Amino acid sequence: MRIAVATLAGIVLALLTSFGIVRVVTTAQQDPVVKPLYNYGTR
Repeated sequence: MRIAVATLAGIVLALLTSFGIVRVVTTAQQDPVVKPLYNYGTR
């Protein structure tokens, strides 16, 4: 019984952690800047 509870708790913690990481990553991304490249070296 303890093993089942520990397994369930581990699964719940893993799901919450992965959801939190995905949420932080998606909110940290900004819109790409659409500007021409200047001073990028000689061709």
